[in-house]
Amino acid sequence: MKVKTKQQGFTLLLIILILGLLGAAALAHNFQPRASQLKLQYAEKQLNLLLNAKNNLMIYTASTPEIYATNTNGVFYASDRVPSPGYLPCPDSNQDGAMNTPCGQGNEIAYGILPKGIASRHFRFNPSELQTIYYVVDSRYVIQNSDFNNPPTQRFAPLNSNHPGDGRITVGNQSNIIAFIYLDKKSPDAFLAPGSDTVFSRPEHFITLSHQEWQNAIRLRVKPQASWLCALPVQQPHWFNACHNSSGQNGICPPLLDGRPENPVGANWRALLC
Repeated sequence: MKVKTKQQGFTLLLIILILGLLGAAALAHNFQPRASQLKLQYAEKQLNLLLNAKNNLMIYTASTPEIYATNTNGVFYASDRVPSPGYLPCPDSNQDGAMNTPCGQGNEIAYGILPKGIASRHFRFNPSELQTIYYVVDSRYVIQNSDFNNPPTQRFAPLNSNHPGDGRITVGNQSNIIAFIYLDKKSPDAFLAPGSDTVFSRPEHFITLSHQEWQNAIRLRVKPQASWLCALPVQQPHWFNACHNSSGQNGICPPLLDGRPENPVGANWRALLC
């Protein structure tokens, strides 16, 4: 009887051991997909944040004439002060949440943190209050750069879908980029290729704004208004007309010699659409 009892006890222990091993295997099997699923959900969350931030940048670049039509007191600027569509914000270089202007002077690019927004214009760039988004931008496209002597605007001009015609930035195998944003603990310096100011390795979570995307966005912004914009007087200072500035040092924005008003904000869309 004792031998039989021992055998039964051994058999029970063996069954428990087998069940335990099977349970552990099932748990490990179930945990692995769960870990992969959590990683995928995290990546999707990061991508959605970047997509929302990029969408805000696209709205901004298409809406700069409306955003800067007035000063911060709501008084309308003269038409020779209102910028054309196509400009992008300066980065936040001191982590105060705001753009730091001017930016990019003396450099091919400007980089820092994507600003939270423009409080005086009620415009937001970073959708998150908690996450820092890094931001790199071609310095020709920023809203203010003192390299471009177009007083009082200090912007590259003319800026239109054909000019300057490219993006300086490369990220991984993607080239002709105007700007990119990314999520990482490392600043843009850490991703720069040795000996280059415009070539970056790929951050883990990033998204780019290509020159082609930018072109399409501002064409879509301007073309539907071509009929009434083409009706503007050619000599009127306006972002739609040709760029003229006697104080500038930019050969593509030459001075006028016939006494007409100067137009430092001119993007010369008239030549493309009229």
